[in-house]
Amino acid sequence: MTGPKKGSRGRAPKRTTAQGRGGITRDSTRPVRAERTGSGAERGVNPARRKPGERATGKTGERSFTPSPARHVPPKAPKKKPLPELKRVQLNAPPPDTVFRDRDGEVLTFPDSALKRVAARLLTEKNKVWRYRPFVFPLFTDKGNEQAFSFDFYIYDAEESVIRLILVVPTESREVWDKVGRFKRQYPMYRYELWTPEKLAELQAPRAQLGF
Repeated sequence: MTGPKKGSRGRAPKRTTAQGRGGITRDSTRPVRAERTGSGAERGVNPARRKPGERATGKTGERSFTPSPARHVPPKAPKKKPLPELKRVQLNAPPPDTVFRDRDGEVLTFPDSALKRVAARLLTEKNKVWRYRPFVFPLFTDKGNEQAFSFDFYIYDAEESVIRLILVVPTESREVWDKVGRFKRQYPMYRYELWTPEKLAELQAPRAQLGF
């Protein structure tokens, strides 16, 4: 049979729990959390959720939250308009079997090129002394490679010096201007012209002058 331990006098062992004033022990009393006052941040409000322009209150020296201005998206570049198509020029070209003679009396025909036939006729009618591709010009590229480049008609003066170079092309392209530009840099002493269908149409006019 069990019972209180000897010497206990029927009483439970005393606890060593410290007591405060009024006999209240620390174990029986829940800790009290101090209430925070002041700004929205101290009351649990996220400062980032404040409305624009709303100022925080409470502590001195606290800065107000001002949202950064919205970034403006740059306007899109307008689409490039396609280049207008050149109007087709109606040229009065000689027949494909037309024979021409150059300054040396050599017989030439241009059955595959109506533009060259028009150019040869213009030079002949204007009493110009010309030759067709008598020699080529070596052109050097940016990488140091050599390219052979020649104009179509070489115009001579009375002293048999080349005074004008004529290149007959159906249209002005980047490839043409690239070679012509390289030629201009490497041979600045020569004067040249590009004869396109539009240029030939102008030169076919009754009072048109070649200019050389």
